[in-house]
Amino acid sequence: MASPRPPRLAALAALAAAFACAGSSSALAAHRRGHSAAAPRTCQNTGLRPTKRNLSLIRGATLCLINRERVDRGEPPLRPNARLRRAAQAHTQSMAFGDYFEHVGGGGPGGGTPLARMRAVGYISSSRFGYEVGENIAWGTLGLATPRAIVAAWMASPAHRANILDRRYRETGIGVSPHPPASLAHGQAGAIYTQDFGVIIR
Repeated sequence: MASPRPPRLAALAALAAAFACAGSSSALAAHRRGHSAAAPRTCQNTGLRPTKRNLSLIRGATLCLINRERVDRGEPPLRPNARLRRAAQAHTQSMAFGDYFEHVGGGGPGGGTPLARMRAVGYISSSRFGYEVGENIAWGTLGLATPRAIVAAWMASPAHRANILDRRYRETGIGVSPHPPASLAHGQAGAIYTQDFGVIIR
């Protein structure tokens, strides 16, 4: 029996527009944006393996775990944002079916840079406002594809942990596909995740 492959991680932060009019990107960092006023002590469905029928439960469990980490450290919970979710899901699908694992993809709605995707869905919609955005991605197989395993792996990585706990972010969107990149999963069942973070500064 094949052993599960450990989750692969990557993180990226885009600098605020105040620092670069074009929204230049820099290395490792991410997320930011809210949920409800308080995170529950117990999160449901954290041990589920993603399937095409349970993705809303997987997203909810992942956000609950992220918000619990934030609230435990005195940070506000992130609020879900539909536009960030569309950007995150498009990139997740692009990676899953394009067989790659990177923040920058090819053309189309899921391609380009995180900043380009967030502009395409209308999250960053005006040059009059500043913004800070970021992104975490991960994939895993078998038991390492659950929300619990993915969030634990992010929290064990300094760059991803910094993104999760970054007090500036206020909104988030989570994308999940039950199809990990084929060249990485080697036939094992699993999933790939994208979490986008942002705050619009008015």
